Amino acid sequence: MRSAFPQSLRSCAAILVASVALTAADGPSFGMSLQWRPTSTLSETTERIELMPFVNVKVGMKPLVDLRKDKTFVGENREKSYSRYVTTTDDVPALLTSRVLDLMKEAGLPISDKVEGANIVLTGEILRYGVTETQTYKGELRLLLEIHSGDKSVWKGVVVGRASRFGRSYKPDNYQEVLSDVVVEAVSRMLSDQTFLRVLSGKAMVVPIPAAN
Repeated sequence: MRSAFPQSLRSCAAILVASVALTAADGPSFGMSLQWRPTSTLSETTERIELMPFVNVKVGMKPLVDLRKDKTFVGENREKSYSRYVTTTDDVPALLTSRVLDLMKEAGLPISDKVEGANIVLTGEILRYGVTETQTYKGELRLLLEIHSGDKSVWKGVVVGRASRFGRSYKPDNYQEVLSDVVVEAVSRMLSDQTFLRVLSGKAMVVPIPAAN
């Protein structure tokens, strides 16, 4: 007669796996891979850009540099008496660089990740990227950007993208959407700043430092 013990072990293991799956986002923290899930498009939030100033201009963008203290942090839930965190092991600077580039290309700008031979070079630092959840999900992407022409810095300023939404508490999908929306909003703000665009096209060589709102 075969022992029923192995079958019991299998049943317990199945129950344990199911329990972990159900409660993964209810513990003190959970990790996730970042996915691109914006709820709005750049064309919905940004007016059409005048591209004539960019004729014969090549803009190169260097990878963003992550200055955040905790480079795995992307979210925090503060609804309880203690904080619950959302983290990622993804390469956040690489992902954000790629998404900013894609959005700027979508707007028609002649920009790429190739800086060799570029007339203008855009660099940037990630000061903040994350979501804080209380009654709502509130996210922010804060970038310190700098435009270079040759060996000169011709513009430097902080660009901030913010987004918020209601949703079920401590759910990965809501964090993914807000983390995506703040990128769209940040790029929309860049492309709505006429001084930024003039300097990026090489038509104005000034060094304003916009205040961060």
